[in-house]
Amino acid sequence: MSIRKRQLTGFLFFLPALIFFSSFVAYPFVRTVYLSFRDFNWFTKKDAFIGLQNYRDLLSSPQFLNALGNSIIYSVVSLAGQAVLAIIFALLLNTKLHGSGLFRSLFILPWVLPTVVTALAWQMMLHERWGAITYYLYTLGITAQRFPFLATVSTALPTVILVNIWRGYPLMMISFLSALQAIPQELTEAAIIDGASTFKRTIYITLPIIRNAIATIILFRAIWVFNFFDLTWQLTRGGPASSTELLPILIYKSAFGSYRFGEASAIAMLMFMVLLILVMVYFRMNRSNEEELR
Repeated sequence: MSIRKRQLTGFLFFLPALIFFSSFVAYPFVRTVYLSFRDFNWFTKKDAFIGLQNYRDLLSSPQFLNALGNSIIYSVVSLAGQAVLAIIFALLLNTKLHGSGLFRSLFILPWVLPTVVTALAWQMMLHERWGAITYYLYTLGITAQRFPFLATVSTALPTVILVNIWRGYPLMMISFLSALQAIPQELTEAAIIDGASTFKRTIYITLPIIRNAIATIILFRAIWVFNFFDLTWQLTRGGPASSTELLPILIYKSAFGSYRFGEASAIAMLMFMVLLILVMVYFRMNRSNEEELR
């Protein structure tokens, strides 16, 4: 086969990936950047270049600042809760636990369920009148009445965060478990011979070895959680009184509720900048860790 034919064959193999990337990544990104500088309303057919006006309006908008604050709280607390549960359960499953296969299946169940099923199940359990959770909290005297957790401003966001923690920890748990099982057994055996307790082995050997894996997994989960739309929308639609309105929900409302695609694109670009800063911090920390190991 001639060099030209080999090059053509290689290009043909690469072409589907190029078409996919151009259609579903490059073009939408470029189009979003373009629309963020325009006053574009699909319903009224209005389209005018306004420069940075969308960004200026958003940074002074109480609605946007509220959604940004909710998104930061939602992401940080959800990630912390998911990471803690994931590490605890991964350490538990990494031991020679009787019936670990059954426990692994039970622990991963929240992630396997479709998001809509998860949202409907939690809505039913938390319902003020017939919810099982509200009934038992009232029966046990923990609450003075059957409390509407998803319909109260002060409790809606914490409740959504708890549901998201419950749903999201299994993926992190499986990832942490894979990292734990890759640790050389000789290190653990040597620590046991030296008389190190389980707690000390975990703190001084296990976690430091997998810290890069933990940081990488948390980064990817942070990107996922910050952009996650389905669960919160199906639970509360961003209410009550915008107490659970996150940036992805605000984008949806701006684009498909008010048809302000320019504003929605600007919100998306601001979200992209936040995530870009997060990725840059991660790579800076990872570079520092590599320099320490040299």
